[in-house]
Amino acid sequence: MEGLNAKLSKAQQLLLRTDGSVTTLLEVLTGKPIVVTTLLQQVVKADTERAVELDIAEGDNINYRVVVLKNEDDDRPLIYAESYTPIGRLQKDFRHDLMKADIPIGRIMAQRKIESRREIRSVEETLNEELSDLFGVPHKIPMLSRTYDIISHGMVLIRITETFPSTNFSKIAMVGH
Repeated sequence: MEGLNAKLSKAQQLLLRTDGSVTTLLEVLTGKPIVVTTLLQQVVKADTERAVELDIAEGDNINYRVVVLKNEDDDRPLIYAESYTPIGRLQKDFRHDLMKADIPIGRIMAQRKIESRREIRSVEETLNEELSDLFGVPHKIPMLSRTYDIISHGMVLIRITETFPSTNFSKIAMVGH
């Protein structure tokens, strides 16, 4: 991350390193409300890798959710996010909101008064042609991503990877800079 930091704007660093709500940060950075569009949501069985990451049994049900975050008046994606949630760890109301509504996870957790913390697992810069197409940027533009866990009661409640092009948020002025 240290070498990558030198190339990043302050806004990009905030998005990659925050332990708070990315939705709230996006609203501050863009000055507009953020909406979620669900691209895919399905219940899948935990394979060996996911079971280890989420500290659950192989074969346990996981909610796999793929969304994009956008400004409410603009169809261009700001952030692409994939999440893996062990269904057995969710309260009924939280599970319903997560699986049935286009609501940011942080907002659902706040509405349901779920206490949690976020632990960043990795920050990366990669090339990804599929995501370049989704964001409408050339394939040579690197993607910035972070993977983090939302932890509640000492257990991983959700693992999320958020990704955006390195050209997004690169020119946003910060106070004092």
